[in-house]
Amino acid sequence: MKKLILLALIAIVMAGCDHKNPDGTYTTDYSVRVYILDSCEYYGVLDMGNANYLSHKGNCRFCKERRKKELEKLVIRLKEK
Repeated sequence: MKKLILLALIAIVMAGCDHKNPDGTYTTDYSVRVYILDSCEYYGVLDMGNANYLSHKGNCRFCKERRKKELEKLVIRLKEK
């Protein structure tokens, strides 16, 4: 019974956060932009309630290049041994 109530509560919360347009697309109350800080890419959210959020993309091109160079150096070191 507890699981059923929890499942119903989760379904209500998920349905309550839905902003579906008549054409099937979704809109939000905030805008997401990509910012470059310290040569890394971050998602930035400016919420209408004046709250700002930054999150590292994790797959930004700068980090890919940096990781590739690190792996190349590691392969060279391993080949030397």
